[in-house]
Amino acid sequence: MAAVSDQVQYESAVRQRWAIVAFSAAVLLVLSQLLQLSGPQPPVSEATVTLLTENARSVLDVIGAVVNMAGLLALVALIYWLHRIAQAREPALKSATRFTAMTGGLLAALMAVIYTVLFTIKAHQFATTGNQSYPEAARLFSSAAWFVPQLVLELGNLLLAVGVVLVVLSVMRVGLIPRLIGYAGVVAGALFIIGVPLLTPVIQGFWLVATAVLLYRRWPSGDPPAWASGTAVPWLPMQRPPDQRGTKAQRRRRVSDSEVFAAVDTTEVPPNPRAGRSKRKRRK
Repeated sequence: MAAVSDQVQYESAVRQRWAIVAFSAAVLLVLSQLLQLSGPQPPVSEATVTLLTENARSVLDVIGAVVNMAGLLALVALIYWLHRIAQAREPALKSATRFTAMTGGLLAALMAVIYTVLFTIKAHQFATTGNQSYPEAARLFSSAAWFVPQLVLELGNLLLAVGVVLVVLSVMRVGLIPRLIGYAGVVAGALFIIGVPLLTPVIQGFWLVATAVLLYRRWPSGDPPAWASGTAVPWLPMQRPPDQRGTKAQRRRRVSDSEVFAAVDTTEVPPNPRAGRSKRKRRK
C-alpha cells in the first residue's frame, strides 16, 4: 500500500507539468502541419513542378520540419510517461510498447528534418542550374542518398503510429483516460502513417488538448478513479457508484408499482346494488 500511495503522490505532484507538455505537443504539431498547408502548393503532382514549388517554399518547409521535430519530442516524452504510470497499475503491460513509440518518434523527428533539408537542397539545385527538364528532375530523385532518408522516415512514422495506438489502448485499459480521449488517441496515432491533410491536425490537436485538460484536472466529468486509487480501475461512462444506480432503479420500481396500484384502484368497478336485491329475491 505504501508503494501505491507513493505513486499517487508522485503523479499528483507532476501532472500539471505533463499537462503543459501535452498542450505544447498539440500546439507544435498542429502548427507544423499548418505551415505545410500554407504557402505555394504544386498545382499538379509532377517532378519539375514539385521541385520548383519547393524551391519557392523552402523556408516554410524547413521551419515546419523543425517545429514538427519539437512537437514529436514532446509527444514521445508524454507517451513514455503515460505508459509508465499505466504499467505501475498493471505490471503485465510490456515495456516494449513505449520503447516502440519512443524509437519511432525519434526517428520520425530527426529524419523529417534531414529529409526536408535534402529536398530543399535538391529543389534549389534544380531551380538554379540546368534547363529544368523532366530528365534532370528524374535524375535528382533517383539517387540513393534521396531514398534512404525517405525510407527511414516512413519506418519512424510506422513505429510511432503503432506505439501511440498501443500506449493509448494500454492507458485506457487501466482506466486513466476516458473512452473519448482513448478513441481519439487511437485515430490520432493511425494518422501518423495515413495522414489526411485537413483531418490530421484536427484529430491530433483535439486528442492532445483533451489529454492536457485531463492532466490539469479540468475534465468535465472529473478524474477517472484510477488516478486516486493508484490501481487499474475500468472507466465507467456515467461515473456512478453501483449502489446509487441500484437505489435509483429501486426508486423507479417503487414508483411504477405505486402507479399500477393507483391505476387499479381508480379503475375498480363499483358494486351493483341491484345484484344484491336479485339474489335476496331468489333466496325467498
